[in-house]
Amino acid sequence: MSTGTLLNDNDREAILARLRRVRPDTPARWGKLDAAGMLCHITDQLRVATGELASNPTHTFLYRTLVKWIVIQTGVQPPPGKVQTAPEMLTSRPGEWAADMASCERLIVAVGAGKASAVHPAFGPLNSSEWGKLCWKHLDHHLRQFGQ
Repeated sequence: MSTGTLLNDNDREAILARLRRVRPDTPARWGKLDAAGMLCHITDQLRVATGELASNPTHTFLYRTLVKWIVIQTGVQPPPGKVQTAPEMLTSRPGEWAADMASCERLIVAVGAGKASAVHPAFGPLNSSEWGKLCWKHLDHHLRQFGQ
């Protein structure tokens, strides 16, 4: 499977189109999050990427090297519903759907403009290219979770 990046206009626009098809009542195919919770979760990850939300580094040498490379640089997908996320990426609570969606879209555009270079809690420091790929993969994963 090929992977995209938010730094590519076509990849970013395709992700945004898929995201906009999700509705508050769209059922999940797996996992514990409902659509509103998922929207907050992906927004939190984008906030970590741009530095708007501080993260607590827990990375180890193995995660900063091998696991990071596998996750970001390959087409390997996480098993549905099996990977635990960092607590920072479960910070926000759902508010009004349109406002939450607008925040997420704004951050997708910011990451796509190369404005992500923060420290990832598990993978350590990432550059904008790595964040662009990682955020695309994370969005893709959760959009598939909701049938998109």
